[in-house]
Amino acid sequence: MSIALEQADTRLELRNWTVGDLLADAVARAPEAIALKLHDVESGEVRRWSYAELQAQSWQLANALAQRFRSGEHVAIWAANGPQFVLIQLAAAQAGLVLVTLNPALRAREAGPLLAQSRAVGLFQDRAYRGADLAGIVTALRPELQDLREVFYTDALDALIETGAPGRPQVAVAPADPALLLYTSGTTGAPKGVVLHHRGIVNNAIMGAMRYGLPLGVNWLGVLPMFHVGGSVTSTLGCISQLSTNVIMPAFEPAKCLKLLEAEKIAWFPVVPAMVLAILECPEFAATDLSALQIVLTGATTITPEFVRLTREKFKVEVQVMFGQTESGGGMTKTFRGDSAEVISATVGRPYPHTEMRIAEPLTGVTVARREIGEIRVRSPFMTAGYFENPSATQAAFDGEGYLRTGDLGALDEAGYLHITGRLKEMIIRGGENIYPREVEDALAECAGVVETAVVGVPHEKWGEEVAVAVRCEPGKSLDVEAMREFLQERIARHKVPKLWKIVPDFPRTASGKIQKFEVSQWFK
Repeated sequence: MSIALEQADTRLELRNWTVGDLLADAVARAPEAIALKLHDVESGEVRRWSYAELQAQSWQLANALAQRFRSGEHVAIWAANGPQFVLIQLAAAQAGLVLVTLNPALRAREAGPLLAQSRAVGLFQDRAYRGADLAGIVTALRPELQDLREVFYTDALDALIETGAPGRPQVAVAPADPALLLYTSGTTGAPKGVVLHHRGIVNNAIMGAMRYGLPLGVNWLGVLPMFHVGGSVTSTLGCISQLSTNVIMPAFEPAKCLKLLEAEKIAWFPVVPAMVLAILECPEFAATDLSALQIVLTGATTITPEFVRLTREKFKVEVQVMFGQTESGGGMTKTFRGDSAEVISATVGRPYPHTEMRIAEPLTGVTVARREIGEIRVRSPFMTAGYFENPSATQAAFDGEGYLRTGDLGALDEAGYLHITGRLKEMIIRGGENIYPREVEDALAECAGVVETAVVGVPHEKWGEEVAVAVRCEPGKSLDVEAMREFLQERIARHKVPKLWKIVPDFPRTASGKIQKFEVSQWFK
């Protein structure tokens, strides 16, 4: 019997680098290449930074920060995507500071505890976000934030940069030093602060970017939220590692996104299914030139065969799927260019280089056999060492052999590809039978017209829990519940077939695009 254990592929060399070293390497190789671009497709205004200019400005900002804060202190950013976010991330790293990222959609009761718990001594913030007065919120919170000394506004960043001396910062930063403090989404409890170090995020970004198989110097669309590991590591640092241009999109808007994809000849486009569906509904889609597009990267939710087919057919592009987690330092697995549609829709790829993965029985920790379901556990040089000032959560996150307990359920096949079956906490127990939501979702995904699904358990007097499902269909199509129920009855055991159904136009989501199943479950109560 083959056990579900993937040893680390160590053929690719790890870099003993800081974030500053990654940027310096890009400058040495392509100083005049465009590193960062902001293109307002409505006004036509374009701002550009070459790699040399990006380094010079981030150095000057780092020096301004070093005048105000001590190495190792925490500074937070509460802002939307923008060039300023990239500059602040790079400057904080080169000043030896730990950058705490906050979702700009948070409000006072959510942001206040995170700013306090993180011990942020400085804060960069937008003045407003989607009608919310962020500046006013922080002013009201200041009496509760005992560590916070200075607040800076992102629209006044140029003035702050001018207060710093030009030239390389004279701050000692080591690859093992912490660089980012990112908060988990809180979908299964209170948000926890994940500490990520320079060496881990730099190498995770490099290893992930290499798997795209893209030429150096192409254009990437920076639309992933930068407060999330996908935006700050996978996208921002990954783009730098490939000497490519990060075309920043402050917020996803389907029509503007289409214009950017065409105008900037975007080659790399990260999405969740909802973004693709919104773009396909744009009247301008058919006339948009997407010939430069090479890779559509997706993940964060169930990827159906219908979605893969739809994306390949409409965008005429390759689809890659990744699986990651904040605690893992970014990506853990990813498919390869050239993988079949079946592999892409059924798996999330193979582990990154230098990543060990095993599937364990959740209670005993014993490694199970190939194709058996268990908890996905990983061990790599990229992952966090723990949660900030939360020793109990840190201890619970790792097993006795140092593997990160992801809380996700899955199985490894004979080729080493990972199949996701759901969250450990989402497992449904109906009449004493364990039902894995992903198994039902995967079966339903084979039904024509189904693009996204969410299977949840809801309380039931007789069975303990009952299976419920919300389904989203392809734009312009309709679905018949009875036909879908019959479709499932031919493919999975009867007790797994959902008894409660809803056809929905969309789902409640986290900022990273994940479906919030605890919200979906409320629809059935």
